[in-house]
Amino acid sequence: MLREVAVTDLAPGMYIAELDRPWLETPFPLQGFYIRTDDDRNSVARFCEFVMVDPRRYDAGLANASSCRLDSAMGGTAKRGARRHARAGFGRAHSTAYEDIRSFEIELPEAREALNESFERFETAWQALLGHSSLKANELRDAVKPLVQSVLRNKDALIALLRVQRVDQHTHQHCLAMAVWAALLGRQMGFPAGQIETLAYGCSLCDVGKARLPSAVLHKEAALTDEEFALVRAHVEHSLQLLEEAQVHDRPVLEIVRWHHERMDGSGYPDRLQRDQIPVFARIAGIVDSYDAMISPRIHVEARSSYQALVELQDRSPQLYNTELVDQFAQAIGLFPNGCLVELSSGEVGIVCAQNTGRRLRPKVMLVMHADKRRRTEFDIIDLTRYGEHDLSIARELRTGEHGIDAKEFFL
Repeated sequence: MLREVAVTDLAPGMYIAELDRPWLETPFPLQGFYIRTDDDRNSVARFCEFVMVDPRRYDAGLANASSCRLDSAMGGTAKRGARRHARAGFGRAHSTAYEDIRSFEIELPEAREALNESFERFETAWQALLGHSSLKANELRDAVKPLVQSVLRNKDALIALLRVQRVDQHTHQHCLAMAVWAALLGRQMGFPAGQIETLAYGCSLCDVGKARLPSAVLHKEAALTDEEFALVRAHVEHSLQLLEEAQVHDRPVLEIVRWHHERMDGSGYPDRLQRDQIPVFARIAGIVDSYDAMISPRIHVEARSSYQALVELQDRSPQLYNTELVDQFAQAIGLFPNGCLVELSSGEVGIVCAQNTGRRLRPKVMLVMHADKRRRTEFDIIDLTRYGEHDLSIARELRTGEHGIDAKEFFL
C-alpha cells in the first residue's frame, strides 16, 4: 500500500510512513508525519533522498490550506522558490533526553498516591461501562496525566509499584498498566511530554470495548471456540464505538485503539496491516499489551517473569513486533525491572530497586534473604555493577511471592 516518492516530489497533504534510513538517525517523529509546507519537505531533504508515502492517509485539507496560504501570501500568484516559515509542531519532532529529576525514594510516595487514585478511577469507569453507561473519556485522561508526570520525574518508582500491586488480570487494571508501560517506552524514545500523554491515554482506552462482551465469554476458563474468539476480536469495534459516543476524535488515540492488535507480518486484526502500515504508537501499544498480559496471572496460566516475557517478545520479533521498539522497551524497564524478586548467584534473594543505565543485567538489589533462605533483619542494598560477573550476578527471576516474600511490604 505504500508508495515510494522522491523527496523533491513531496507535497503538502502527503503522509510519510517510512524513510530511506532508520528513524532514530533523524529528528522526525517515529509514528510518521504529514508534509504541511515546503519547509517541511526541505527538512526531510536534509536527511533523505526518497520516502514511502501512505496514499490512504493523504490529507486534502492540508493541501488546500497550503494553496490558500500561498495564494494569500503571494497575492494569488504562485512564485517558485518562495520561502515560508515551518508550521509550529514540525520542529517538536526532535527527541528529548530525559533525566530523573527526583530520586526513587522521593518519588515513591507521590507515585503511590497517583497510582492508587488512578486505580480507583479506572475501576469506577469500568463498573459504569459494565452497567451500560457511557465512557467518561475525559476522566480517564485526567487519571493518566499524573501517571505520565510521575514517569517523567523518575522512571523507576511507578513501575516498581505497578508490578507489586498487580495481582490479577482485571481489564481495567490491564488498561492502566498499558498506559504506564507505554509512558515509560515513550520516555525512553524521547517523545515530547504531550505525545507521551497521548500515547498513554490511547493505550488506556484499548480494551474499553470488552465491557460490551458477554460476561461468559470474557471470563470463560476453558479455551474459546472460534465463534467466541470472533466475539473477543469485536472488542476493537466496540471500543471505537464507545470513543465515538464520547466524542473522542484525536487521530493518534483512535489509531492506537483500532490497530493495537495488528502485527508486523500481517497476522493481526482487524485490518491485517503490515510493518510500517501500522502507526508507531499502535506498534508500541501492541508490545505493551502483550508484555502486560504475559506477566499477569490468568486462569490456568502462570504469569511469566518479566525476563521471560521480554525474551518471548524478542523471539517473536520481527515477525510480530518491531525489533527496535522491543529493544528500546527492554532498555526502558531493564531485563530485571524494579520490584521483581531475584535470586543471586550467591543464593541470596533480593528485590530489584534501581536500574543502572547501560547495564541492564546489573541493577541495584535490596537483599531480603540470606543464601540459606533465612529472612534478613537488615535489608542492605547492593549495586551489582561493583562486582565482577563471576563474583556476583542475578541467577534468575523468581515468581511473585516465592519464599514467602511479598514485595509490597518494601514498596508500600
